[in-house]
Amino acid sequence: MAAFAPLTSGDPEQIGRYRLAARLGQGGMGRVYLARSPSGRMVAVKVVRASLADDAGFRQRFVREVAAASQVAGFFTAAVVDADAEGRPAWLATEYIPGLSLGDAVAEHGAWPERAVRQLGAALAEALGAVHRAGVVHRDLKPSNVLLAADGPRLIDFGISLAAEDTVLTETGVAIGTPGFIPPEQLRGEKAGPAADVFALGAVLAYTAAGTRPFGNGAGHAVNYRVVHEEPDLGGLSSALAEVTARCLAKDPEQRPAIPELLQELGHVPDGPLTEDHWLPGPVAAAIARVRATPLPGASGPAAEGGATPEAASEPSPVTASPEVEIVDKSAAESAASGGRNRSLTRRRLLTGLSATAVLGLGTTAALLNGFGRPEEPEKPGSAPKLKQLWSRSLSGGLSLDVVANSAVYLSSDDQGTLLALDARNGGRRWQRRATGSGTVITSVSGGTLYYGSGDYLYAADPDSGETRWKDKDYTLHMAPITVGDAAYARFQTFFFVRDANTGEPLWKYEVGAGEDIVVADGTVYAHGGQVLHAVDTGTGKERWTHEADSTAVTRPVVARGMVHFGSRDGTLYAVDARTGTESWRRGFTGKLWDPRIADGAVDPVVAGEVVYFANNAYVSAFDAGTGEPLWRHSPTAEEVDTLSVTAGTVHFTDSTGTLYALDARTGRPKWTEDLMSVGDGRPHIVDGTFYFEDGDRLRAVSVVA
Repeated sequence: MAAFAPLTSGDPEQIGRYRLAARLGQGGMGRVYLARSPSGRMVAVKVVRASLADDAGFRQRFVREVAAASQVAGFFTAAVVDADAEGRPAWLATEYIPGLSLGDAVAEHGAWPERAVRQLGAALAEALGAVHRAGVVHRDLKPSNVLLAADGPRLIDFGISLAAEDTVLTETGVAIGTPGFIPPEQLRGEKAGPAADVFALGAVLAYTAAGTRPFGNGAGHAVNYRVVHEEPDLGGLSSALAEVTARCLAKDPEQRPAIPELLQELGHVPDGPLTEDHWLPGPVAAAIARVRATPLPGASGPAAEGGATPEAASEPSPVTASPEVEIVDKSAAESAASGGRNRSLTRRRLLTGLSATAVLGLGTTAALLNGFGRPEEPEKPGSAPKLKQLWSRSLSGGLSLDVVANSAVYLSSDDQGTLLALDARNGGRRWQRRATGSGTVITSVSGGTLYYGSGDYLYAADPDSGETRWKDKDYTLHMAPITVGDAAYARFQTFFFVRDANTGEPLWKYEVGAGEDIVVADGTVYAHGGQVLHAVDTGTGKERWTHEADSTAVTRPVVARGMVHFGSRDGTLYAVDARTGTESWRRGFTGKLWDPRIADGAVDPVVAGEVVYFANNAYVSAFDAGTGEPLWRHSPTAEEVDTLSVTAGTVHFTDSTGTLYALDARTGRPKWTEDLMSVGDGRPHIVDGTFYFEDGDRLRAVSVVA
């Protein structure tokens, strides 16, 4: 939904001739603002972040791409109305139209009927035709880059992704695009032309028609592998729609239909503007109507007076205008954090009916502490953190961070096949080796064995020296085994495999259904297959029990204190008895607490003491590990929560912009935030309170000083 965050002291008041009114979002390219022109017209202004703008090559490409994008003229594209590619900062402005992203619409309201999908596809094909005629290839078409308005969709962010090529983003190994929507030729390092956009359009249509991605979810490398080597799942589409979509998703770009052919097959867009009742599913049309009725900050009229906001859709903006904390039971939170068990039901102060989208004042934190819902005095985050850099090291030769374990930091270089182990305490080199194949990556370090993939083989090596123990041909699958005793357990799609950890010889395998991660604990393998959690005896290979959730699991199982905790796609946190598979409790986000950002946004739960902490893109929450009672809930302003850890009474989490956040583990109140790393440099590895992360061309180790 359209949402606006207030400006902060670090934001400029004006960019070019546009006076800023609010934040719309933030992503890899920079920050986006809602702004007002001198005549009163509302626009979306995208300000390029300094680290990109300072790259001379990027500026040259940005000038070229903005000039090309300005020539795009199509009804279903969001027009570039102004830009200053040479400015400091560099920026561009597009028309602002209130709407809903396609990604949010499908996540919140489900799959679309075939007629609506065809209308959407025809409109987007027409938009791509306009983009291609201007000499631009979009290269990042995905559901969040399609904005839905009452009079038709708008294709946004065209001509911008290419400008980031060969800059610090791609130098650190970040692919331009989103897994599942990047065409095979781009993943293979080949030239991506207009046919690449047709592939992405096919993936968008399949997602809209079925409500699921055609190449599945999970880790980016796994999704990319399926794009290159496997056929899409189009089971949720009608036969006619599946046929045209399958041709869009052809591995060979030469086999994909051209735009005129697509328009013919999908059905031409009717003459004149589309109307809500003509092309949008009813619930989506109603949601867009609510967005249009929302007053705009700094505007004299309702949202309907504006134009299209590309960035509000492509890089989801926060649901709340500032951080929000709900203390569900103050005494329970304090007791749980200190290990106490006194939780009388008569002292529960569960807050019901509180909207997660309530807009709070600038810089405030709301704490609701009693049954009458009277808010505490606004509290501002505390002083800035004291971050101590322990060491840093150059990431030359294409090195990237893979694993931190056994007091060592392990890196690899796909370009040169280098394997490097550093001392986690000081960054000193322990050993360095050269692999023989391509695609070299260290996948895991477990049970005294380092596993890495290179070429067609999976290797098992000594983590203290890098010397190879055995290798097995896995045809570039490069799994991440877990070693327990003399057995190595590895997951691949619908199976997990068990090998002899000393020789690599196969022992047995078990089919559990499609999934990603496995966990081995107390003689049991826990593995998800869709909605079903399987518990398999490591000694016999026999199933002990299964548990079926109401939604597909999207986090790994976390085993602690006799419970298995995991999060599902719909935002629910489950607690299952590890011995019997009986569900102990579940906690979800429904009704007014539901937010589209919840879908697929969950990160692995963390159990600390008697509290389980759980995060998705909409909430960071704390629950009593034994009873599931909510203790507090924090609504971050982050667009995407990437990691979660709990150390020394502080909950840390990071977002997709590279910002580190700290919350009080007892109350959920914000402590501080800090820009930790450059956007696009991947997730930090957090071990014993130390953050290891890539920051541009350097690897850094940083600790928080109390």
